[in-house]
Amino acid sequence: MAHVLINKLTAKPGKRDQVVKNLIESGKLFDDNAACVMYLVTESSDSPDDIWVFDLWTSEDAHSQALQAPELQPSIAETVPLLEGMPEQIEVEPRGGKGLPER
Repeated sequence: MAHVLINKLTAKPGKRDQVVKNLIESGKLFDDNAACVMYLVTESSDSPDDIWVFDLWTSEDAHSQALQAPELQPSIAETVPLLEGMPEQIEVEPRGGKGLPER
């Protein structure tokens, strides 16, 4: 079953550009991962510090495994101190639409 997450990250003041850069760069590690259907980094249009990341994976297990990749850990370690607390993560149930893997 598809695994979909909506993640809200709040950067420390003045750090959003660096966080976005880090997220986009680290997301390139998923480019060759067939289990990653979508990884989209966006900036809030009404808050100068908020970032939204949308993840669509073929399964929760595939997503968990990807996050454990040793090559991802330095980016996580660099990015977390630039945030105001830990990211908020909302898991949603996909029901249909373009890009959604077949059940």
